[in-house]
Amino acid sequence: MTFLDIYVNLIRATLIIITIYYIYKRNFKSIIPTITVFILTFLLVLMDWFFNIKIDLLGSILYFTLIFMTIYLGSTLKYYDKYAWWDILIHFLSGIAFISFGIAISSKVEGLSKFNILFFCLTFSITLHTLWEVAEYVVDCIMHTDHQRWQKKHNSNNHLSVKAIQPAGLVDTMNDTIICIVGTIVACSVWWFVL
Repeated sequence: MTFLDIYVNLIRATLIIITIYYIYKRNFKSIIPTITVFILTFLLVLMDWFFNIKIDLLGSILYFTLIFMTIYLGSTLKYYDKYAWWDILIHFLSGIAFISFGIAISSKVEGLSKFNILFFCLTFSITLHTLWEVAEYVVDCIMHTDHQRWQKKHNSNNHLSVKAIQPAGLVDTMNDTIICIVGTIVACSVWWFVL
């Protein structure tokens, strides 16, 4: 059993225990995020089975960490509202993780230069982040949630600078995008020397 297997199984066991606790406490609203994270822990296995796409160790660890941090800790336990740096950390790490997905996909094409691989990874990462922001917007519209901080009244000021002249939702989305791009550029720079 590899380190990654142990890590993933610990996350899955934690999620099962948390789900049982929420069932016992009749907190059914919090069960959905834990089950969602549990299901998403199988995504990399499915990518390997169906598409023969294997994510590297760092990207895999970041993926599993990020889904737990975003869906369970961030949304269910309200870490986004409790800690001003939480959203920044999530989007920075996602930029790095998305590069690993891009590397895995581009490895399917033979003969690509290092520049072409990293250019694909850069655009792929930014595209995935854009889809993430679109998904947040769609969920906000359908479920009347506030992932993009566009509601006029919100209990957190973590996502809006005091000097901001734009609405909180725009500031949050742009900050998320910029931080993801920074994480992507950092990862591309490291990969340039590692590939």
